[in-house]
Amino acid sequence: MPTKIVFGNYTFNNINNYINGRKTLLITSIGFVERGLVDKTKSLTGSIIAVISEVKSHPEFQDLKIMYNKIKEMDFEVILAIGGGSVLDAAKFLSVYNSKKEYQFVEDITKGNIYKNNYNLTPIVSVPTTSGTGSEITPWASIWDLDEKKKYSLHLSDLFSEVAIYDPTLTLSVPKEITIQTGLDTLSHALESIWNKNASNITLGFAIKAAKLILEYLVLVSNNLDNLKYRYNIMKSSMYAGLAFSNTQTAIAHAISYYITVNKGVDHGIACSFTLPMLIDNIIGKYGFIDDALFKIFGELSSQKLRNIFQELNIPIEFEDYSVCKNEFEEIKLSLQYNERAANSIISPELLKWVIK
Repeated sequence: MPTKIVFGNYTFNNINNYINGRKTLLITSIGFVERGLVDKTKSLTGSIIAVISEVKSHPEFQDLKIMYNKIKEMDFEVILAIGGGSVLDAAKFLSVYNSKKEYQFVEDITKGNIYKNNYNLTPIVSVPTTSGTGSEITPWASIWDLDEKKKYSLHLSDLFSEVAIYDPTLTLSVPKEITIQTGLDTLSHALESIWNKNASNITLGFAIKAAKLILEYLVLVSNNLDNLKYRYNIMKSSMYAGLAFSNTQTAIAHAISYYITVNKGVDHGIACSFTLPMLIDNIIGKYGFIDDALFKIFGELSSQKLRNIFQELNIPIEFEDYSVCKNEFEEIKLSLQYNERAANSIISPELLKWVIK
């Protein structure tokens, strides 16, 4: 992975070392403008020439088009992305361009309408302010088309951040709800990289470390949001999970989640994690290396400890809790047939039918 990783408390204060005098476009969300982080960033580096702060949760094509056309005539050399996964994904999309800097070119690449060639990339320095998405060290970005009720993945082999700066102090202001959602997203990334056709000994090692940290610290941090030790370990978990699934991609839990998010309005972190206990119950005993990994994480071959975590976090884990009716299961099954994430899953189609019947 070509991304330089910088991890530690207050590492953001050294941001100018990674900008290195280049003309910088800062991409963030309005919340960070209001909380003073943009002003702080400007005080740390004199290289920022423009700020885009319109990024919303779950970046959509129509919003990105406005931003793309706004920046295409700007003369910047690097993008500094500060925010959660939506900001980082938007920055990746905005970093892609062709000789004419045409928005439609990037949308067509994202939707698979044209070959992924003849493109250029602006370097990105990513500063995640939540612990969960892993976008700062993956080569893809999630972009949503709400008219089509579909999520697209902009996946380019070289769409990695140049630098990823993990500063746990930046997560101290993250509210409880988002802390839980992003933490469960981390857990899903970790477990999904285990029951995955692309898994390796290296990715399994990172996944196990990530999952164990989440199990130890997520409930603790949800009840002690100002505890920097807890925040530090949750962010470390997110980094480990990112190192795992940046090589494997995600699998069936994420594939199911897209329908839940688009049609039920359920946050991604919840939508991609509430099925994990069911999936664990159905994969146990079928593959030795998966059993070994799960035992290292939970200390037993059971989903009970994970179910207890969800209960302590007050997160429901049944489909009916999210208004999914039986007659919708066929739609979900059909969506899985052509889903790249579902194809990564070791769990068999027969088992999938059992899980969502």
